[in-house]
Amino acid sequence: ELSHRCGPGGGSRTRGKTVVHQLSVSLEDLYNGSTRKLSLQKNIICRKCGGCGVREGAQRRCPKCHGSGMEVRIHQLGPSMIQQIQTVCSQCQGQGEWIRPRDCCLTCNGRKVVREKKILSVHLDKGELGLNAERGCPKTPCAGAGR
Repeated sequence: ELSHRCGPGGGSRTRGKTVVHQLSVSLEDLYNGSTRKLSLQKNIICRKCGGCGVREGAQRRCPKCHGSGMEVRIHQLGPSMIQQIQTVCSQCQGQGEWIRPRDCCLTCNGRKVVREKKILSVHLDKGELGLNAERGCPKTPCAGAGR
């Protein structure tokens, strides 16, 4: 059963937000139709480390706060008087995880994502006014085009 393996929600994949890119074309290209290439860069989860940022088997938990993101400081104010203060961990800045520089993933350098360049081919049909490049669907069909 899929929901058993993926947890609650059935493993549905969420999409990112819609991105709109400007593509300059001439009036002649719109009239006669053409194909244009659009170069995009996006962040994808690092395949080498699986998005955790460290090499396999390395410790990620902060040694100072033990993964809580908070550290407790005790100050002695006087004889038999102490003050206990809870502050954000100074080593991991409240993240709860800290990666030693030598344990970082060599592919993403501990950032958990890598930039990937993707080239989309945008096909303009004859007489088409607008195009959704990802799906290849017209945004505004031409009047009388029969769509």
